[in-house]
Amino acid sequence: MHRKIVVLEYSTFLEKFLSHPSSRRSSKSFLSGIMTPTTENDMYNALPEALNKSGICPGFTFVATPHGADGADPTKQAVDCGMYKTGFAPQASDGSYARVDWSRLELAIECKTHWIEQDPFDPEAQDDEPTAQKRQDALGQILSYAELVFKYQQRTWHFMIILLGDFARIVRFDRSTIFATNKFNYKTNEHMLTDFIWRYSRCTSVARGHDPTATRIERGDKFWNAMIAKKGTDPNPTDHVQKLFYESLDEAWPWWQLEVQVEPPSGKPRTRLHCTRKFLVGKPHFQASGVTGRGTRGYVALPLNNSGRVCEPFVYLKDAWRVDHTGIEKEGDTLHELNQADVPYVPTLICHGDLKGPEQTTDWRSLWKEYYPDADDDECPLKRHQHYRLVVKQVGKPLTEFGPGSDDLVMAIGCVLAAHAAAYRLGIIHRDISAGNMLLYKDDDGEWYGLLNDWELSKRHDIDYGDSRQPDRTGTWQFMSVHASNNESRRIILPDELESIFHVLLYLAVRFLPHNLSDENVGQFLHDYFDGYSPHATGYRCSAAKREAIKTGMINLDAYNGDQDPDKLTLRFGFDPSGPPLLPLPPSTDARQVTPSPHERAGTPSEPETRSSGSFSPVLHSSTSWHSSSTVLSSGHPPPPDDDPVPVLPPPQEKPAALKRTHPLNDIVEELLTWFKAYYALDNLVAESSKEAPALENTRIPSQSNRIKKMRQKAASRSTSSLVSMAAAQANSKPVTAARLETAAKIEEYRKLADNLTSHDPFIALIDRSLDQPWPENDKGEDKKPKGGFAPRKDQVAAASEAVASSKKRPLEEKDAKKERAQPAKRRKASVEA
Repeated sequence: MHRKIVVLEYSTFLEKFLSHPSSRRSSKSFLSGIMTPTTENDMYNALPEALNKSGICPGFTFVATPHGADGADPTKQAVDCGMYKTGFAPQASDGSYARVDWSRLELAIECKTHWIEQDPFDPEAQDDEPTAQKRQDALGQILSYAELVFKYQQRTWHFMIILLGDFARIVRFDRSTIFATNKFNYKTNEHMLTDFIWRYSRCTSVARGHDPTATRIERGDKFWNAMIAKKGTDPNPTDHVQKLFYESLDEAWPWWQLEVQVEPPSGKPRTRLHCTRKFLVGKPHFQASGVTGRGTRGYVALPLNNSGRVCEPFVYLKDAWRVDHTGIEKEGDTLHELNQADVPYVPTLICHGDLKGPEQTTDWRSLWKEYYPDADDDECPLKRHQHYRLVVKQVGKPLTEFGPGSDDLVMAIGCVLAAHAAAYRLGIIHRDISAGNMLLYKDDDGEWYGLLNDWELSKRHDIDYGDSRQPDRTGTWQFMSVHASNNESRRIILPDELESIFHVLLYLAVRFLPHNLSDENVGQFLHDYFDGYSPHATGYRCSAAKREAIKTGMINLDAYNGDQDPDKLTLRFGFDPSGPPLLPLPPSTDARQVTPSPHERAGTPSEPETRSSGSFSPVLHSSTSWHSSSTVLSSGHPPPPDDDPVPVLPPPQEKPAALKRTHPLNDIVEELLTWFKAYYALDNLVAESSKEAPALENTRIPSQSNRIKKMRQKAASRSTSSLVSMAAAQANSKPVTAARLETAAKIEEYRKLADNLTSHDPFIALIDRSLDQPWPENDKGEDKKPKGGFAPRKDQVAAASEAVASSKKRPLEEKDAKKERAQPAKRRKASVEA
């Protein structure tokens, strides 16, 4: 939540977010009589009773729910008090407290006894962000409550009251920002709290934060019955889409009718077909965690026709608060272009559109600027989000469900590469490669293929957007390239994307395939490599484990396995740690497949390779080609490949028996790591070789004196030796030293390997070649990732990670990118009203 908290004066808060109703406000005084609480129990017992007796909120009931967790909520969290519509207020069934109902909660009220140490906002700290542990815990707690409201309801924003002894704050959460009032004494200034509650209970449902394009389907409604009819009776249907829909009809969750306000293709006029379409959904198939951000939810949906009747077939509906920044097109527009160009292995667009209305956007940058007048515009961390829905034909399943063999995973990665390459030729780069954005789908032939999904952050790589940047990193933390992890404003280019695809392959292979890392260490490895990070003065950087692997070309396991067994020093697949290799491949097929660089390809023609007719080749579905080796990697995007025929690799060279591997995946991983190592080493070597020696104090350059210049001129004029003339002409040039020759040779060597990342072709060819080898059958095992996730010991967590956005542990992909900047000099801070 770094720099996403804005504290406002009470009057400004109400003016911005809760317009004055036309009715006369209540002037009743009933809160001053409440005793100053000594325990939270005193607060949530007295407050609901006082509010209900006051009668200031007709149609609503206040309920204490301090210990009654919602039965549908696996986190078992319960907010102290809440306001509900009277007909839906939870009731205590056993004489104790009622259970909180996150799907019906209108206004949350959290009670704390201490007005300073339990305040989730720190007025003395930069950006009001808490640094003390108790304050951080309090912030994490209210964030988790707000997240549950967003999770179970269709909300544009949510209000919450926080009571801190005799003081209070009113907080508003949306997908961009947390707004809070300054702290006020609600007993001596009773009108401030009662005025807010009075206004809130009399405003429209839209003003209270309910999405007007979502209608809850109540039990017994005609649409409820229609969904039940489509559920089927088999709890384990063979059709995966039917199974997903069956699982989504969880009666502990709310079901919804969602509208999609259909937009025509870009540049096309609106017709009668571009109207509002409606879909029925149950529990989300996927739901992103967190309060701020895109808040993506995915549903298996039933379409309704113009007559309001359910029609076939099932479709996939995506609901998200897309980032609306320069250069980021609507995902539906991107999919339309990809579909028109017959790009393979991408979703097929049905309809899409932004939701209309001021409540469907979050754009508080102008307000943020008022509170940070000295900050530059590009320093604002608040993104503009636009509520958006997209419907596609394919209902996929997670890539984690690949199988039964490891070759199925590699084949799916090949499909993703083919899709990415074809889109890249159109000038589109994905920019959010992750395991969650790769799916499996069953095509019309009944076979499963990989699908590259979630194009919402894609951009045109062939357009220069100038200095327009998002306020934080682009992508999913676990799978970002080392460069992208270390530079939050980096423009994502092709080598970053190829590296991210490698990280996805590695992530799933470590989780599901046999290897020489013991099962009990898999959780630690996944945390260190993918979730971990290195603290930095201006935020955080790439994990040390990922950085070491990419820059050394080796995934070292001695931190997990020790250094006694030479077979367990580096990661290798195809091993049972307690037994012999699982797959002793024959010598004729076990040779390492080395992909030549574009340099070598240009001068080494080869005969076409014979391919078995039954093998799958993602390459056959793409038109990628080798790209000229003259591309300079550090200068931005490599040009898109041309339409030359797909390259064919030369036959593999036999390697010594001692170097044979037991699994084809090892050859893929090792080869890719050599490319990435060369790519990063090349950056450093080129930079070092171009550096001039720093100027030294108290020194001089004799050749710059007039007498040395005069001496050289005389020597050149009197000598007939070409060597002397050449020496004079090159007097100021650098000598060709052994060190410079060695550096030049290394640069050339690394450039040949790094050139494999200037196009998709070498990676695709490497995958394609591997699928001609024999692979073990059914080698996918149980998921080795710990069921409850991996939590590092407290003393392993860096101090910089203490400022978390929730009391719950989350992988870093779900946290907002942190940016440490200098505190603006003229920031206006609200004072505490006593």
